[in-house]
Amino acid sequence: MFVDEPHVPKSLLGRDNVVLTPHIGSATEETRAQMAAIVIENLKAFEDGKPYITKVDL
Repeated sequence: MFVDEPHVPKSLLGRDNVVLTPHIGSATEETRAQMAAIVIENLKAFEDGKPYITKVDL
């Protein structure tokens, strides 16, 4: 993660000893399972006419 993400510091660009990757911090089985559980709970709330457990601004 960069301090001013998604803007990569120029000092990192073009270096042979640096690998830049997109967001992968959430790429663990545990985190993805929690993310899926949140989606399911939000879908249930939608079906029941209740507020979502996470706020959604459209």
